[in-house]
Amino acid sequence: MWLTQSYNDKFQQEYKIERKLLEIKGDKHSLELFNSQAFGEIALLEEGLLLQNLLCIQSEFLAHLPACTHKEPKRVLIAGSFNLELAFEFLRHEDLCVDFLQFDLKPLESLISFFPHYKETRDSDRFHLIPQHSAEFLEQNGDNKVSYDVILQCDSTLAHAFSKLLSAEGILITKSPHLLLDLLGVKSLLESLSDFNIKMPFYIPLALQQDCYVFLSHRYHPTADIQLQRADMLEGLQYYTPHLHTSAFVLPKSVKKALQKVARN
Repeated sequence: MWLTQSYNDKFQQEYKIERKLLEIKGDKHSLELFNSQAFGEIALLEEGLLLQNLLCIQSEFLAHLPACTHKEPKRVLIAGSFNLELAFEFLRHEDLCVDFLQFDLKPLESLISFFPHYKETRDSDRFHLIPQHSAEFLEQNGDNKVSYDVILQCDSTLAHAFSKLLSAEGILITKSPHLLLDLLGVKSLLESLSDFNIKMPFYIPLALQQDCYVFLSHRYHPTADIQLQRADMLEGLQYYTPHLHTSAFVLPKSVKKALQKVARN
């Protein structure tokens, strides 16, 4: 059997699976869990696929890229994701606290055996699960009641709203349309985020999945301001390195030219 992940009506990827292990319907989201010889288990969610044996790629990179760019990150918000390993990777940084915004707890709790550090993350006194909808959270905290040094959120349509929760030197990472498959979508997203001084699209090098993102900040540049000593001192990692960090922002010449009026670096 094959599991298909579609990116648009012209491109899709297939993953060979052996059988379905679980199907859960939460308040809004659904979760399907499959067994795979190549990837261990595959979790299918609205946000995309999570590959158990390759969780380190997305989790390490999306956590350590902003955490190793900001000079003194203290507080992180992860919004709209079920990937609890993102929180675990952020927690590798001492004194960094993580708020995890996810209201649909049934799918999340069904992944207890999928994530290798589920219990360790949930038990950390620096981890805080916020079981709220994004709209409710934004409404309650939109008047500078809370601010974050790093915000990681997977719904680009909410990027502008979440940007209001950033500290003065904060970093926002948001998911982006694909840099090769939907360049017009990337341009539209960058144009909508005109307030930021730094707007840089990037991708995760050597990842099987085709996800792309945008790095947004008023202060920090992801390659010029990388904290090399911190990045080099991280232990126990399988994927992230400072060299991969900087290479993620190297774009094909045609893409760079097409985005030169809307990207800022």
